[in-house]
Amino acid sequence: MPCVQFLLDQFPVELIFNVFTYLTANEIIHSFYNFSRYLRQCIRSYEQYKINFKSVGKYEFDQLCKVLRPDQIMALTLSDDEETPGQMALFFTRFPTFEQSFTRLEYLRIRNFEEFPDLSQMERLHTLTIDIIRRPSYSFQYVQIQQYDSKFAKIFCLRTLHTLIINKESSNIGFTFKTLPIAENLQEFKMDLRSIDNLPFILKRIPNIQKLTISLNISSYDNDFTTKFDIPPSLTHLTIKVSYGHRHEIKQIIESCSMLIYLNIHIDRNQVDILQWIDSDWWQSVIDEFLPQLKIFHLRVDFNTSPNLPGITARLEKFQTPYWTNNAQRHRSFTIGVMPFDMLSNDFKQEIISNKSISINLPYNELSILPQNRISNIEILELEHATSTNECYTMSDLFEVERYINNLSTLVHLKLDVTCTVTPSILSQLVNIAPHLTRLTISSFDNHLHPMMNFEYPQIRWLDMKCEYLPRKVREKFCSSFSSLEHLLNCYVYNEEDFEVLIENLKHLQNITVHIHSYYFDSSDEFDQWLKKHTDLKNFTFKLINERQMQLWIAH
Repeated sequence: MPCVQFLLDQFPVELIFNVFTYLTANEIIHSFYNFSRYLRQCIRSYEQYKINFKSVGKYEFDQLCKVLRPDQIMALTLSDDEETPGQMALFFTRFPTFEQSFTRLEYLRIRNFEEFPDLSQMERLHTLTIDIIRRPSYSFQYVQIQQYDSKFAKIFCLRTLHTLIINKESSNIGFTFKTLPIAENLQEFKMDLRSIDNLPFILKRIPNIQKLTISLNISSYDNDFTTKFDIPPSLTHLTIKVSYGHRHEIKQIIESCSMLIYLNIHIDRNQVDILQWIDSDWWQSVIDEFLPQLKIFHLRVDFNTSPNLPGITARLEKFQTPYWTNNAQRHRSFTIGVMPFDMLSNDFKQEIISNKSISINLPYNELSILPQNRISNIEILELEHATSTNECYTMSDLFEVERYINNLSTLVHLKLDVTCTVTPSILSQLVNIAPHLTRLTISSFDNHLHPMMNFEYPQIRWLDMKCEYLPRKVREKFCSSFSSLEHLLNCYVYNEEDFEVLIENLKHLQNITVHIHSYYFDSSDEFDQWLKKHTDLKNFTFKLINERQMQLWIAH
C-alpha cells in the first residue's frame, strides 16, 4: 500500500523552520509531531526552540521534556509559582547536567536561587532573568542572605552575560553590592534597589553598561544626600521607577548622565508630593542643562486617588508649548502621561497611558468620577465598596459598570472585593457577553460564593478564593458549579477528606493551592504517600509550603 503524501512533506526544511519561528515549542509539538515522519524529523533537527514553561500544564511540560533534546533549546523560561509548583526541582532532576547539555542556550529565565544551576560552563548564555518571589521576613535569615550574595556574585562572573534582569518583589531581600566582582561584559542591567544609596556601588561594578533600569523603593537614608555619581559614559538608556524618593535625588542621577539618548521616568502613586513631578519648567531645565544628546523622553505619573482636576489640567497645559510638542526638526520625542487615564480631556496631545484593568467603587454616587469616554478593551475588572462597616454591597444591574466600560466582551478576569459582590444572575450575564471571562477572584464565601452555588459556570477555569474556607456541606455542590476548573488557588478546607473530594470531583484540575485546617503532614514523603493512597493521581508533583499548606501540579 503506497504511503500517503502530504503537501507539507514537499516543503523544504528551511521553509518549515521559518514557520517554526512564529510558533511556541508546545504549538509545534502539538500541531506537527504526529502529522508525518518528515515533520517529526524536522522537529528533531530544529535547534532554535524558545520554551516558556510559565503557566503550562504538566502534561505539556512532560511531553516537551521527552521529545526535545537540551541542545535544541535556545531560550528557556522556568516557573515555580502556584500554577506550576515544583517545576524547577523536577526540571533539574530530569536534566542533572544542565550546564553541560544545554549547549545552545542563550536566554534563561528562572525563579529564585534555590535550585539555581551552575552556569559557568555555558558559553552562549547572554541574557539571564531571575524572578525573586516575595518572602515573609521571618523566613529570610542571615545565612540565606549570604547564600544569595554568593550566587549573585557568581552571576556577575559569567563572562558571556550581556543582560541581567533581577525582578525582586520582596523588600526584605538585599544584596551586598560592595563585594560584587566587576562585570565588564554586562551591557544591560535591571533591578529593584532599596534606596538610591545602593546605586554608586552598582555603577562601579558595571563599567560598560549601556541600558540601566532601576526601581527606587525608598529615599536615601541620608537626609542631606549629596552623592556624586560616577556614571559610565557608555550609558545611553536609563529607566527609573520611583516608589518613594525625592526630586533632587533623581536630578543628581540625571545630571551625571550626559550621554543619555533615552530617559524613561515612572513616578509611582505612593509619592507624598506627587504634583511636583508634573512641572514642565523643571523638566525642561534638567533636559537642556544636562542631557544634550536626549532623543526620547517618557514621563508617567500615577495618582493614588482622584486629585483636583483643574490643578492637574493647569500643569499639563504647560507641556503644550512648542518645546514639548514641536520636536520633529530636532528628531526628538517627548511623551507625558498620567494615571488614572480617565481624568484628561480629549484635546490633550499627551499620551494617555492605556490600561487593561479598572477598579470601580460601587455604588455610584455624587462623588464618583466618570470618564468622559467609556473605557474599552478592559480585561480585568475589580469591584469594590468603600465602607466603614462590614456591610456588603451587591450589584444587581450591569449598568453600574457599563457606565464606566464601553464593551465588556474583552473581559478576562473578575475580582470581587470582600465588601462587594454580584448576583448569580449578573455573573451569568457576564459569562454570556464575555466569552473570554475565565478567571474569578472572590474574597468572601458568605457574600460571594455561597449565593452562586445554584448556578453552573463551566466557563470559569481559574478561581482564587483568597484564603476563604470551603464548608464541607457544599463541597460537592461547589465542584458541580465549577466543574471545568483547572486552577484553584488559596482554598481553605477543614480536613484531608475535603481535599480528597476536590481532587476526585474536579476532573480537569491542573493545579491547586490548599490549606488544611485540622490535618497536617510532617514531611514531603508523607504527603506523597497520602496522595498515592487516597487519590487516583498518577502523574503529579507538589510543593509543601508548610505542614498544612501545599501546592499540587497535576497531569491528566
